Amino acid sequence: MAQDLKQLPGGVTLGPLSSRVFEVLARYTAFPWPVLMAQAKRAGHDPTQLTPVSLRQIIPLLSSGVARFTSPQKGEAARQELEALL
Repeated sequence: MAQDLKQLPGGVTLGPLSSRVFEVLARYTAFPWPVLMAQAKRAGHDPTQLTPVSLRQIIPLLSSGVARFTSPQKGEAARQELEALL
């Protein structure tokens, strides 16, 4: 059976801010972990232990990733929610 893509892979544990980011992304894309992991690593950050500084740096990448797989409107909505976490 295929893994539910809206769940974290086994063995992955998120810090508090990363968990909140994951929850936001899960509302807007079917691929929250791949988007979070790819964009955080692209910017040189640990996706499991985001800080406010690292999140601020990757919000444009995350919202762009959401928009790419869904719609510009969902990307913008995700951006707004992610900024509210700061």
